[in-house]
Amino acid sequence: MILKNKILTIILCLGTFAAKAEGYRIAVQWEGLKDSSLFLAHYYDTKIYVNDTIQLDKQGKGTFSGKEKLKEGLYVLYLNEKIYFDILVGADQEFAISTENSDFISKLKIEKAKESEDFLAYQNFLRKKQQDRNELEKQLKEGDSIAMESAKNQLHDLEKEMLKFMKDEKEKYPGTMYSLFIKTADQIIIPEPQFDKNDPQYDSLAFFYYYNYRRDHFLDNIDFGDDRIINTPLLYPKLDTYFNKILIQAPDSIIPQAMKVINQSRKNKIMFQYTTSFLLNNSVQSKIMGMDEVFLKIADEIYLKGEATWVDSTQRAKIAEEAYLTRYNLIGRIAPELVMENIDGEMESLHQINAQYTVLVFWEPSCGHCKKEIPQLYKEVYEKYIGQNIEFFAVNIDDKKEEWQKFVEEHELIGWHHVWDTKHQSKFRFLYNVKATPLIYLLDKDKKIVAKKLDIPNLVKLIDALLKKSRL
Repeated sequence: MILKNKILTIILCLGTFAAKAEGYRIAVQWEGLKDSSLFLAHYYDTKIYVNDTIQLDKQGKGTFSGKEKLKEGLYVLYLNEKIYFDILVGADQEFAISTENSDFISKLKIEKAKESEDFLAYQNFLRKKQQDRNELEKQLKEGDSIAMESAKNQLHDLEKEMLKFMKDEKEKYPGTMYSLFIKTADQIIIPEPQFDKNDPQYDSLAFFYYYNYRRDHFLDNIDFGDDRIINTPLLYPKLDTYFNKILIQAPDSIIPQAMKVINQSRKNKIMFQYTTSFLLNNSVQSKIMGMDEVFLKIADEIYLKGEATWVDSTQRAKIAEEAYLTRYNLIGRIAPELVMENIDGEMESLHQINAQYTVLVFWEPSCGHCKKEIPQLYKEVYEKYIGQNIEFFAVNIDDKKEEWQKFVEEHELIGWHHVWDTKHQSKFRFLYNVKATPLIYLLDKDKKIVAKKLDIPNLVKLIDALLKKSRL
């Protein structure tokens, strides 16, 4: 059985999940259950949607049926939030399911559909082996030395048995939904590295070996040309693990692999849409600084070239706008020049500031967060690094000079480059994607963007780390 949330949200979408007009017929015999509603639901990614519902009679019998064939994939027979189980629906969609209310899992039987029968056997096999594993691991923790050695050997044999089982099952029915599921669910086996463990560099060599192998092979078992796998809960966790946990979280590591997956999926329109949408959304939702470069790459290569046929003009325009606002302020790029009038009426240039680091902050005196954080930025960052060749270029985005001057004077924000641009000639809002304030960037001596959208604690940590590194 595949673990699910205890509470299943049932979403009715009758008639929307069908393929060729060949029909399906699934007879149910549920001994000990009568006059009850039973749902047949399908997975789409990690969500579950209802296809059909029946009312079991007084003998616990009922039949799901339809004139159009179901999409092949993983389905759920759902009685309530505590009683449900998965079944696999393959090419043969006329079969019988029977079980007993006393123990609906162990008594479950499927007949007349080979793929569905084998999937049930696969579930039972895994369940039994997990029980065996749990018992052996208990012996490893609690047994004497002899029992522990025996348990260790048995665990090794169990692993070999499971690997052989998975290998045999993957190759049993090539091209079937069952084979596709087993292959996708299987884990890659990493060969042992051929390094001398006594080598002083073994740890670093092994790290890069395992990282590179996972990077190159973790997704080997996914067929990006077969959209049936979307009708299971397997694909999303694999992609999520790969792009958010296995790969180094930096655009240079993510982008090549993202484009590789997108290109592999091009041969199947549904998979192309799924993988591209997943990767775009993943980059937008990421909390890792710099992932907007991944967003920009996918937006430029797919959405803005008109290849994302599934989005309408409104969605495409929103993506184009966000790409425009992102393009000029990527980490590692030279910060766009800003020439603005300072608080004394003189012109100042961001690029003319000669400093090891420049803190660029966009703020406004009427902003609630700014009222608290700008004085905090002055005391906790500016005053801490006085004498460390760090300058502050503070851009007031408001147009009320009296209020601006009053705030600067009251909080004694002395030593900053206070500037503004009431005529918006510098286009700072677009160049730096200023949507909310305060917005903090850190620039290096060449005015390259080191980091952006920083809060004060992380700005301090970053500057401390950079200064420490520069002294080594």
